[in-house]
Amino acid sequence: MTLRLLATTLAALLLSACSLAPVAPAKTVYDLGPAPAAPAGGGGPLAWRIADVTAPPWLGGDGIAYRLGYEQALRQQHYRDSVWAAPPAALLTQRLRERLDTPPGCANRPAALLAVSLDEFEQVFTSPASSQVVLRVHATLWPAGATGPTLQQHWRLERPAATPDAAGAVRGLAQAVDELLPQLADWLVVSACR
Repeated sequence: MTLRLLATTLAALLLSACSLAPVAPAKTVYDLGPAPAAPAGGGGPLAWRIADVTAPPWLGGDGIAYRLGYEQALRQQHYRDSVWAAPPAALLTQRLRERLDTPPGCANRPAALLAVSLDEFEQVFTSPASSQVVLRVHATLWPAGATGPTLQQHWRLERPAATPDAAGAVRGLAQAVDELLPQLADWLVVSACR
């Protein structure tokens, strides 16, 4: 009877230990939010096709990247409890396709190919309480039918993060993407619609 009592006691202790084990918190999943309203206008078939945005391997995952510039500037880290809904390049591809409409004066031309590479997409801390987001991309416009020159343009946008955390990084990067899009659209009009 004591052996049976000992076994029952051990089983009860093991079961209670399992229920006391720490449970990992659920990760908070972010995307770029709803796209801003598209400008009125646009017309006809697109004057450009948009290839999937590419990114280096360190931007290939769903982690929200940050860097402690004041302490470990050479080390990129990711927030433990917050992730992107998809890799940043996929989120940027979706936003480009949602927002880059063809202006009326550019419609019905042979479609050029727009290729965008995402080179930097992170939050950089200058102190424990102060940070900024950095978005760096370069775009290449391949003319339709390989006639004419290939055109390239680079952008680097830096914006203060509202808060020194993952939520601040996400808000700042989403705003930087939405600031980039009109600049990219203007460049496309000048480059593809002339």
